[in-house]
Amino acid sequence: MHLSSRRRAPLVGALALSLVAAVSAAVGTVEAASANLPTPHSASRGPAGAAKTRPIKVRVDHRLFGVHDANLTSLSRPTTGSIRLWDAGVTWQAMQPHPGQIDFSRLDTIVADAWANHTEVTLVTAMTPTWAAAPENTFTDGTEAPNPDDFAAYVGAVMDRYKNYDGSGRPGIANYQVWNEANIGTFWNGTPQQMADLVKTEYDVRAAHDPSVKLIGPAQVSRLSYQRIWTRDFYRLSATGGLPVWKYLDAISLNLYPVETYPTSSGGTRFGTPEDSMALLASVRAYLAKDGVPASMPIWNTEVNYGMGRGTASVPISDAAQIANVMRTYLLNAAQGVGRVEWYAYDMGQLPSGGTLGNTLLTDPSNRAAGLLTPAGASLARIESWMNGTLVGTATQRPCATDTKGTYTCVIRYATGVGRVYWNPYRQANVRLVTSARKRVDEFGAVTSVKGGQKLRVGYMPVLVRSTK
Repeated sequence: MHLSSRRRAPLVGALALSLVAAVSAAVGTVEAASANLPTPHSASRGPAGAAKTRPIKVRVDHRLFGVHDANLTSLSRPTTGSIRLWDAGVTWQAMQPHPGQIDFSRLDTIVADAWANHTEVTLVTAMTPTWAAAPENTFTDGTEAPNPDDFAAYVGAVMDRYKNYDGSGRPGIANYQVWNEANIGTFWNGTPQQMADLVKTEYDVRAAHDPSVKLIGPAQVSRLSYQRIWTRDFYRLSATGGLPVWKYLDAISLNLYPVETYPTSSGGTRFGTPEDSMALLASVRAYLAKDGVPASMPIWNTEVNYGMGRGTASVPISDAAQIANVMRTYLLNAAQGVGRVEWYAYDMGQLPSGGTLGNTLLTDPSNRAAGLLTPAGASLARIESWMNGTLVGTATQRPCATDTKGTYTCVIRYATGVGRVYWNPYRQANVRLVTSARKRVDEFGAVTSVKGGQKLRVGYMPVLVRSTK
C-alpha cells in the first residue's frame, strides 16, 4: 500500500454485520515458527486431530511483531521482530529501472540495519520495470505481468546476494513475497493465472538459489467481497506444473484492513476494529477451506491499520482507542495462529491535504523521519511483553475466547504464573477474577493489587491480570 493505492469502496452494510458475527468461528492452526518448505506444501502439515485431545496453544514468536518503515527508525528498537519491505524504495522497478545491473545500495542498507537489530526481513518482489513487461501487456505503471525469464533473473540475483549473509549460514532476507495486493488494479493488471504462474517461477528460483528462504503468497486485500472472492478463485488455480498454487507457498498473505465504519444495531455507525479484521480472516479461511486449502496452511497479516476506507485522510480517534487497536490486533492475530502482523506503517506521514491514511499511528506523523513514538507506538512494546509466553485455549476453542456478552479472555502461560487479558470491544462488562489473581496491569504498565474472586469492570481497553495459576 502507498498513498496512491486507496481504491477502496465504502461500507458494505449487511455483509459487514455478518462478518462481525463470524469472528468467533474463525479456525486455523498456528504456524510452526521454524518451518521451511523446499518442496511443495503438503496438506499433511501439522498434527492431525491434535486440537481434539489437547488444548490449542500458541507460543508467541518475536517475529509476529512486524512493521513497514521507509525511514528505518524501527530498526533501532528491539521490539521490532520483523519488517516487510514495501514503500521502502526497493521494488523491482526501483532497483532495476533498466536492463542489466541491479542497484542494491538501498536494500543493502536496510538488510544491514535489520540484521544488526535481529529483525527478520520480508522483501516484496513486485512492480514490473517497463523494459521487463511481457509483450502482450499495455500497462506501463509496474502493474503489468513481467516476462518470466526477466523476473526469474532478478529474483535469483537478489537471493544469491543475501544468502549466507555475512558468513552466518543464514539468509539476510528470510522471506520473499511474490507480489503486493494482486487482487486490485492498483498493483496488478495481469490475469490471476499469470500470477499463479509467477508463484511457480519464484518457487523454482528459490529451489535453485536459496532453498532456506520462505516463499510468501501475493498479498491480497480482504475488506470487500469481490476481493475475498478473487482470493478464493486464485487459490483454486493450478500453476504451471499442475499443482494448486498454495502448494508452492510457505504462507498465504492477507492485508486485513477492515472498512472504515460499520453499522450498529441502533442505526448509527462505529469505527472498524481489530475484531472486524478477524471476521475478514474467518471469511477468507472459510472460502479457502471449501477449495481444499488445509487449515494448517499458515497465514500472514501483511498489512493492517484502521480507518483506511476512503482513500483520503481518516477520521482521527483518541490516543486510548489507538492503544487499544494495537494491543487487540496483536493478541487476536496470535490467537488465530497468524504468523506475522506487519503494521502499516511505523512511519505513516501526513497527507498533502492534511491528516493520515490510517487512524492508528505508531510514530508522530508530523516528523516521520524522527520516529518519535506515539502512545500507540509505545503500546507495541507493552503488548509484546504481555504476550511473552504461550496463549492457551481449550480442546475446541482457540485462545482469546469470548463469553455471551462479547467479553474476551486471553489466557497466557508464563514461565512463572499465568496472565489473563480481558476486554470488551463495544460495551462495559464485568469479569470474575480467578481466585489466585494478584496483580492488575494497565495499558501503561501501572500495577495495582487485586483480590482473587472479585469482579473487574472492563471495556475496550485490554487489561492484564496476573495470577499464580
